[in-house]
Amino acid sequence: MSLETASPESQEQFLEQSVQEKEPLLPDGIGISLEQAKALIARHNNIVVADDEPALIELTILNAFLADVEKLQARHSEGLSRLMTDKTDVYVSGVQKTVAQLTDSLSSASLEGIRKVLDAHAAGLRAFKSSMAWLAAVVAVSALLNVAVFVLGGLR
Repeated sequence: MSLETASPESQEQFLEQSVQEKEPLLPDGIGISLEQAKALIARHNNIVVADDEPALIELTILNAFLADVEKLQARHSEGLSRLMTDKTDVYVSGVQKTVAQLTDSLSSASLEGIRKVLDAHAAGLRAFKSSMAWLAAVVAVSALLNVAVFVLGGLR
């Protein structure tokens, strides 16, 4: 039945209803009601659909399908959340274990490295001290020889 063949009252009623209905086709709930579907058809196609229209049976079936799809998505979302939580916990614990091992090995390597550097430096300082003692002895002997040569040269 088109709007042209419908009574003027029913045309106005459907047009007013479609103008007043400004909410989205699929609000927070699942599917649309039969009244919303009839108003949508009237607004977009300019025809009034009777309550016993076979096409409205599809709407009921599709709404039931959408409800089942939402249940399935909720179940999958819950399962995915559990899976991600488990995997994330395992990953985080593995990272923490690896970081702890690296911290231990780096700190022990750092301490050993510092000890080796300090030992080498201490050995270098001992060699320098020994060399300085020998050089001081050489300078002292050289000074004594110079004085002896000077004194002996002056006595002659």
